Amino acid sequence: MIIGAGVEQVPAYEAAKRRGLLVVGTDMNPDAPGFELADYKILVSTRDAEATKKQAVKFHASRPVHGVMTIANDVPYTVASVAHAIGLPSISLEAARCVIDKLLMKERFKSHGVACPWFASVDNVEQLRSFVNDGSRRDFVLKPVDGRGARGVLLIDTSVDFDWVFAESRRWGDSGRLILEEFIPGMQLSTESYILDGKCYTPAIAERNYSRLEQFRPNIIEDGGTIPALLDTTTKKAIDNLILRGASALGITEGLIKGDIVIDNTGRPLIIELAARLSGGWFATHQIPAASGVSLVEAVILYSLGEVVSPLQLIPKYDRATAIRYWFPTEGKIKQITGEEKLKQIPGLLAYGFFRREGEMQPKIHMHPDRFGYVIVSGENRDEVLTRVKQALASIQVEVG
Repeated sequence: MIIGAGVEQVPAYEAAKRRGLLVVGTDMNPDAPGFELADYKILVSTRDAEATKKQAVKFHASRPVHGVMTIANDVPYTVASVAHAIGLPSISLEAARCVIDKLLMKERFKSHGVACPWFASVDNVEQLRSFVNDGSRRDFVLKPVDGRGARGVLLIDTSVDFDWVFAESRRWGDSGRLILEEFIPGMQLSTESYILDGKCYTPAIAERNYSRLEQFRPNIIEDGGTIPALLDTTTKKAIDNLILRGASALGITEGLIKGDIVIDNTGRPLIIELAARLSGGWFATHQIPAASGVSLVEAVILYSLGEVVSPLQLIPKYDRATAIRYWFPTEGKIKQITGEEKLKQIPGLLAYGFFRREGEMQPKIHMHPDRFGYVIVSGENRDEVLTRVKQALASIQVEVG
């Protein structure tokens, strides 16, 4: 059973079908693309853990389900609820609660001595103003404790309209609760690791591209990432150790851990967030396999079925490079999209996609879903993929009126 049948979940359906598995898809959208590959479908919101669990138990009574997973979908509690109800491999429900509540997560890190940026719960505007006006002249990040897709994630300092940023961030979370964190101005990284027998395997690390930070401020918008990140062996080992300790603090001792990491000005890695799921943005499905030859999607399928995951499956087979970037047209109605044939000629092109078509509206950029489209390229080294992805971006013209 795969929770979610959106476009970013499709690679999991494809991988499962390649293994000859029967697939049950769940999604509230009857036209979700993953359903085209599913043998059975259940129409239910992926965020509604209780409703999904009930539907899964009912389905399991007539057609036994042997594993449950998700990808690119921040619903670990839904996955864990289904798994525990049916008796399938999963993280604990308590661990799942921790990874969907950023404040609870950070409190676990703090109590277990796991390095992370300073943080505090924010209950009202006055409290927010007091924290930011502490005389440190630091930047802070304000976000919902249960947000996703950069919705309501704001980079703030003493110059902001505190009433506006509090209301804006709060409206994007389900609970209305907010967390304030210190913004660490260092290299930010995306990691995708698998914990097995007390060891953290991280086949590839991407350097997240925040070159547009000032352009979209106060919204924090990532413009893709690049593998490999420019890290030495010592730092990589420190990151693995940090992820292992962070996962342990959450009660996770085996399985997939996605990390958002930042390197501070002393060279020390800190955890911004961890997630107990395969990441989105085509990181796990396209970039990591192309760069390392490791399929973490396959590993998660095996884990969810209770089958053995071998360390050999998690060790890179080669050391190549990949890069993903996004297009950011101006706001307005899309009149014409040109250059697609030119794009297809770019060497090392792995994948690309447009989220909107001609005649549709391109919104102002406030969050990740507002980006127009993406392109992923591969190559022998970092310099090569950076050149190729720049050429790929330049090949597409989006005329907006």
